[in-house]
Amino acid sequence: MLALFRRSLTSWPVLALFGLILVAFAVTGVGDPFGGSAPAGSLAKVGERTITEPDLLQAIERTVRDIRQRDPAMTQAEAARQGVVELMATQLIGQTAMEELGADAGLSASDTAIDAVIASIPAFQSGGKFDQQSYNRALSQQGLTDKRLRQSLARDLVREQLIKPVTGALAVPDGVAELYARLLVDRHEGAVATVAAPPAGIPTTAEAQAWFKANSTRFTIPERRGFRFAFIDKAKIAASVSITDKAIAGEFAKDPAKYGGAATRVLEQVVVPDESKAKAIVVAASAQGFAAAAQTLAGFGASDIALGSQTQLGFARATSADVAKAAFALPVGGVSAPIKSQLGWHVVRAAAVGSAGKTLAQARPAIAADLTDRAAQDAVADVVARIEDGVEAGKSFADIAAEVSLTIQAQGPVTDRGLAQGQPPLAGERATVAARAFKHEPADGPVVEDIGGGRLVVIETATVLPAAPPPIKEVMPLAMAGAAQDKAMKAAKVKADAVLAATRKGVNFAKALADAGLGAPRPLSGRRVDILGQQQVPEAARAFLNGAAGSTQLLAGQGGWILVHVDRIVPGDPKAQAGLIEASRREVGSALPGEMAEGLAKASMAAVGVDRNQATIGKLRQRLSGDGPQ
Repeated sequence: MLALFRRSLTSWPVLALFGLILVAFAVTGVGDPFGGSAPAGSLAKVGERTITEPDLLQAIERTVRDIRQRDPAMTQAEAARQGVVELMATQLIGQTAMEELGADAGLSASDTAIDAVIASIPAFQSGGKFDQQSYNRALSQQGLTDKRLRQSLARDLVREQLIKPVTGALAVPDGVAELYARLLVDRHEGAVATVAAPPAGIPTTAEAQAWFKANSTRFTIPERRGFRFAFIDKAKIAASVSITDKAIAGEFAKDPAKYGGAATRVLEQVVVPDESKAKAIVVAASAQGFAAAAQTLAGFGASDIALGSQTQLGFARATSADVAKAAFALPVGGVSAPIKSQLGWHVVRAAAVGSAGKTLAQARPAIAADLTDRAAQDAVADVVARIEDGVEAGKSFADIAAEVSLTIQAQGPVTDRGLAQGQPPLAGERATVAARAFKHEPADGPVVEDIGGGRLVVIETATVLPAAPPPIKEVMPLAMAGAAQDKAMKAAKVKADAVLAATRKGVNFAKALADAGLGAPRPLSGRRVDILGQQQVPEAARAFLNGAAGSTQLLAGQGGWILVHVDRIVPGDPKAQAGLIEASRREVGSALPGEMAEGLAKASMAAVGVDRNQATIGKLRQRLSGDGPQ
């Protein structure tokens, strides 16, 4: 699994553009991992900068959430056991070192460059273009400021300026590409054997306890959180809203066209740049018709001149008040005299009379619904503001709920997926609320969350139970089974080790197996190229194809041990397989930027100086994985 973290997260060219990862705050709620940290609890001192435990925790949370998109079963505890704590600590230190080195070299990011990055982020766009309201809303939802984001992106761009010159023009020599391709077609020949682990008797309670202690991480229960919550009932709020007749009449008078209250005309129009041509069209229209005159003198077809149904106000906005007034004064079939606007000279024809327009009484239901919806939205916004004001004033959730008429519900500790031992999993909105509770800490107090579907909920994270194994008495049958299997595996390993020792002394693999009382091996043969693209390759097959000639490897298998032996490696010809060398060149070439950039990060650390507090990092790993003191 650590390989998955490394493949996904340790590409230094990607991390050099870490701003594109940081802006995931618009979805994940993770803020700037470097800004505003205090020296207390420092994990590392990098140049003049300090990386603290909260910085690393935020980076780990972001990483685990990213991995969960591909592996939903991933937990923070499992990620910690797989090495994500040390991995992210190294990355943060390397990124910070590059920033410090860039600052020392006088590198900086302009406001224009930062604006360009912000404008390119999908979370800040609407219809494919940057939208200020979307930007402001995203920042507000995550409690961030424009200044804080810009500072973060400025550091990202400094790292980019350092890395691009190093990784921009790397080439793979022919000899290297061919050597790598040859490794893919070399044929490994050898054999494999299994050493079964038969039952070794019932373990004692002490043996089961010892096995459980050594393997407690297998039983670790993920972090659980208890919380209280209350839904903001928009329907109830809307029902309490009343709209007056005066407000309805005022809205109708302000924009009658919006509610169908304005009379309409079906219009046709020609716009030309000079008055003389406009006058000629008027004259020609009286003789041959408006459409023919428009086609003959201006080259406009029927679809060009047709405007469809228009209100006077809408047409005035598109042209001018004078043009609209003249158009609506025309009788059906009438053609206006030329009228000038900023667009040119207009000639308009009234093709037909449209609707007479709704009366206030007819439009009243639509206006009332519109005003009620707006008033309800304002009322909900007022409730949210009162909740936030109450939190800032230090009021309790109970007091705030009483003030705004909310009903509080309680939920005992569950995982972020709504699971708790001995209980059915949470479902529906309660499961969604449980996941949101993991975004906040008890010190945050009540927080308003939008859970989609127009639903708002106030959440207060009350308790946090760190990841930890259960008491052994709850899993004693499993511990006994594990201890029994462990005894059997240890007994079988004695024979497997004897075979290993013999082969290292030069004894033939088949003879070594026979001497240990084991069956004959099964022959194996294969090339690395044969497993390319396969999703699941057995570990034994990988070991065989990666082994050196004459080597024997021991692997743990299901119910026993596996011995993999490589007799010899027959060289292959990469030129015999079309395109293999070029494919190898691309493969090696794709890895070079990462290797070079990682080297730059290490050089940056050496240049600016790094004081890494490994003991604190180790304690954090223990706490998150449940392997040690909490």
